[in-house]
Amino acid sequence: MSIIGLDMNVLTGWYNAKLSSSLASSSSLSGASRSSASSAADVVTPWDVRGDVSSLEEMRRSVLATGVFFKDPTREFSALDAPADHKSLFSLHQGLKRLAALAEEAKDKETDASRRTFLENRFQEGMGQLDTYFQSLDLTEVNLLKGEELRKIESEVAISRGSSTFTTGLVHSGDFDAEVASLTGDVQFDISVVKNGVTTNIAIDLADMGATTRNLDNIAEHINTQLEAAGMLTKFSRVKLGEKNEFGVVEGNDFGFKVSGISTERISFSSPIGEAAVYLTGTSGLNDTAGGQFVKLTDLASGDPTVGASSRWEADATMSEVDVVGGEDGETRTKTESNPLEIHASAASADGGIYVVGETSHTVDGQVIKGEQDLVLAKYDSLGNKLWSRVLGASEDAAGTTINVDDDGNVVIAGQVSGGLGSTTDIGGTDTVVAKYNGDGVEQWMQRFGSRDDDTADSVAIGADGTVYVAGRSESTFGDQTHLGGASDGYIRAIGSDGTTQYTRRIGGAGEDKIASLAIADDGSLLVASEEDGVGVVRKYDAADGTSAASWEQSLGDLEDGRIGQIISDGTDIYVVGSAGSSFAPSAPLSGHAGGVRDAFLVRMTDGATPSLNYTTFVGSAGDEMANAVTVSDGKVYLAGKTDGTLPGATLNGDRDAFAARVDATTGALDWATQISGRSGIAESTGIVVQSQGDSVLDAMGLPSGSLTYSDSRVITDRSAAREGDHLYISVDGGRRKKISIDADDTMRSLTFKINAHLVLDGTADVRRSSAGDQLRIKAAEDHRIELFAGETGRDLLKSLGIEPGAVVNTGSLLDDDDDKSVDAPPLFSLDLPNVLSLADEDTSEDAMDALQAAMSKVQRAYRDITTDPALKALLEGPQNGRTGGTVPAYYNAQLANYQAGLSRLAQGPSGATGALFF
Repeated sequence: MSIIGLDMNVLTGWYNAKLSSSLASSSSLSGASRSSASSAADVVTPWDVRGDVSSLEEMRRSVLATGVFFKDPTREFSALDAPADHKSLFSLHQGLKRLAALAEEAKDKETDASRRTFLENRFQEGMGQLDTYFQSLDLTEVNLLKGEELRKIESEVAISRGSSTFTTGLVHSGDFDAEVASLTGDVQFDISVVKNGVTTNIAIDLADMGATTRNLDNIAEHINTQLEAAGMLTKFSRVKLGEKNEFGVVEGNDFGFKVSGISTERISFSSPIGEAAVYLTGTSGLNDTAGGQFVKLTDLASGDPTVGASSRWEADATMSEVDVVGGEDGETRTKTESNPLEIHASAASADGGIYVVGETSHTVDGQVIKGEQDLVLAKYDSLGNKLWSRVLGASEDAAGTTINVDDDGNVVIAGQVSGGLGSTTDIGGTDTVVAKYNGDGVEQWMQRFGSRDDDTADSVAIGADGTVYVAGRSESTFGDQTHLGGASDGYIRAIGSDGTTQYTRRIGGAGEDKIASLAIADDGSLLVASEEDGVGVVRKYDAADGTSAASWEQSLGDLEDGRIGQIISDGTDIYVVGSAGSSFAPSAPLSGHAGGVRDAFLVRMTDGATPSLNYTTFVGSAGDEMANAVTVSDGKVYLAGKTDGTLPGATLNGDRDAFAARVDATTGALDWATQISGRSGIAESTGIVVQSQGDSVLDAMGLPSGSLTYSDSRVITDRSAAREGDHLYISVDGGRRKKISIDADDTMRSLTFKINAHLVLDGTADVRRSSAGDQLRIKAAEDHRIELFAGETGRDLLKSLGIEPGAVVNTGSLLDDDDDKSVDAPPLFSLDLPNVLSLADEDTSEDAMDALQAAMSKVQRAYRDITTDPALKALLEGPQNGRTGGTVPAYYNAQLANYQAGLSRLAQGPSGATGALFF
């Protein structure tokens, strides 16, 4: 027999544990809660070292091979009869761990750039799966947030209210009361005011000022006198231009005019005297530095045009906090990263403005996009001021490639889309998308069509009756037309002015074919320019149907790896531009090929029973050129495109310039060419518009030609990526989720009415008026929790408003000594995952690893919460936790006495802290 020493503290601890267990078991519990906790307790969790824990290396190899981060919870959890919540949390933890496995390797300084890029691509796939997993997560015992717990939620999207004011650009620099040099000559212009349905024309002639000094104040007073005499309330005044300093003062001596109007007076400007001006639109920069470029060229008659105005349109920058190299621990700086935006086409508006269409990869003008890329539409005035912009609202990718304006001032755009888009069907690959807007940018209708493979639109034309003709390329059958063979066919779809399909026509053969451009002929027929296995072809079709044979066909010959940019008609004259090699010769070239890779070309034809070729001419250099767009005005043909060489009479300013060139329409002779550089030495013109009187005294006044736009629509679907029917879900205190959908005419204010109808007294939704505009704000009432959940994929209203799914919790004031401040709902755990995680470099990978590890820890806490015996948890977390005093029940006293008696008997052995046991 051996004697073993035993520390009495061990026994005391054991008896105390038994006592706590007894107390917990005595509480009133539901059978379901006991079963839930005990069933989970028998299962080894994926983070428990006693079980089969997969290493990060094993998980990394597996996920890189399969691409599956988040598995089916019913299969991944070892206990098939366990509650659904336990299985869901298991799979969430494992998915986060797989993401962390990639972050672990990416943050290693020994990981090379190509490997890190590979890891980043797979990681972003996993982040997409995480979003999908969270959207499908339906927990009953616990609430889980991907982001952080908030005191309030505010939309990132802010819709400006607008004001009836317009401020010009720089008109005068110097003493405010000095004479304005640019306004001392013959200065005449007209102001047209539409008021109560009546149009009043007011002629302004500064010669009527006589000997009065033409300074800003005197000119404004003269204009105001004329306006007042006509019964108008609109006023002009001098304004100092620039940003206010820290003292609220605008420094410097730059001045312009401020037009203060009222909403009932619609103002427009025109000049009886003026010269032609060219408006080039396109892209400046490449990849991440790409931005929209707007350039106005004046003084065309001189043969050496000057830039009268220019502006750049950029996607909103990404702001992030990064460590300061060599700085102290925790010291950070704000890093600004550009996001690309490109303009692909332009068209003139009826009121003197310019419409452009293209694509953006990020939030633009405060409009948060839903996917990786979205189509953008914008309107500029004649001075390059952007009046408004729109995004389409695609859930994945969309781009605008072509644009046109009908006789009623409506705008039609077309391009391509993949993924969800409103209520449309994702047919497969990239689909063609066509949308019609009114002149103020309000969508009238939208149509999506295509095959199961890739389709896109390259051109849109509009008939006199408003019929829309869209053309492009398709890789397989759609509509009632079968695929003609080869890699792709060209197609034409006719759509009525109301958005209904009329017919589809296909063009092509066994090769790679596409329709590059459409135009409406003088007799209303369709002019079709196509690329068919590298050969340029022009055909004329009756626009009334999609089955009749071509009226005539004209081959332009082999483009020699070039392409067709655009076809237009001017009366019976037809003009085609593009790029081609040195052997391209539909007719004997007037100006020969310059010997580079490709030259821009211009072909003129005359329409008739059969076409006649008038001339072919090249505009080129020893480099590579492409003419993307063409227009005709007053007997001159204007081309726009790109070049990496030096055109005749021009100068190469960067690595690749945008260019404009003017050719005499009759002779085909080149009048002039000019080149314009862009960001990082890269630029390209994709659209060109000419206004016959765009160069006038209005430029010197800082006033646009055409209508003055004060403000924009306040409707959410007009000013954001939200589309009618997009929705979110809202829940109060863990209750049933309520669906909140957006209507086509909802404003921020009307949206708050819908939300408040569900919140009742448990919270409030209101409109916060900030300097940026109206923002949606949601707050919870005291002792309540409001949770916002994303809508279905592609229809998520939260994404369009710039709101992350999350919860607003109001636990009341810390000074309130109310004993019970708990919210009557399942416990809430916030993973605090940032909106964006990336493995792009070592630092961001480190940040991603930290965030994922913290999130995994919180999932473990949530799991422990729902698997802990409810009685014990009630005692540990209940209102009596940590309190002393009060009456102890008799049966607890009896149990305590029995335990204490046992301890006393054990203590009667040898003196000291150690007793004796015999085994």
